[in-house]
Amino acid sequence: MKNMCLLGLLLVLVIAGEVNGARECGRANPDMEAIKLAHCASAARDEKASVSGSCCAAVRKLGQNPKCLCAVMLSNTAKASGVRPEIAMTIPKRCNIADRPVGYQCGANMEGSMKNMCLLGLLLALVIAGLGEVNGARECGSADPNMEAFKLAPCASAAQDENASVSGSCCAAVRKLGQNPKCLCAVMLSRTAKSSGVKPEIAMTIPKRCNIADRPVGYQCGAYTLP
Repeated sequence: MKNMCLLGLLLVLVIAGEVNGARECGRANPDMEAIKLAHCASAARDEKASVSGSCCAAVRKLGQNPKCLCAVMLSNTAKASGVRPEIAMTIPKRCNIADRPVGYQCGANMEGSMKNMCLLGLLLALVIAGLGEVNGARECGSADPNMEAFKLAPCASAAQDENASVSGSCCAAVRKLGQNPKCLCAVMLSRTAKSSGVKPEIAMTIPKRCNIADRPVGYQCGAYTLP
């Protein structure tokens, strides 16, 4: 228990940014802040895609600190979700944000901060791995469902609107996670999913909407049942 508490405290400190001090987003980790831009998933990959009001609201808020917005758009989380930086950078303009930082150089002087971010990422991975060993088997093995949820970033829109189209990258991610129904369930009900606006009752329909033949029909996921 002492080891678990120590690891838990270290994990909290890493996520909160206390280990590394001030960064682009203050004490917040750009990789965690990127969750707030889940509504922008499609718009950040396709310049012709429409930009939702919720996406613009999130960008407007993060854009109050251009350095933070830049770090978020170039974060590992954004990269893992298929965000294309050159397209993501156009979102403030496409949202008609009047006070956007036109001409701001996003990418310069990022080398040092990226090294720190990678160091924190490694430390976080080690802590999570340690928690898995201390806490024993979990839904996703030694992986944390909150971290695994990043892999479902392409499903952001489809997990909020049952009428939204489901992308191939979303279906691929769900198919892979769905090999372990318990893990897929934990990911869909995770804090990360909740904070990004995922509606569990809609997220549960994605395997069916992806026409995944071997999906676990009838699997009881919390208060929900997979169709």
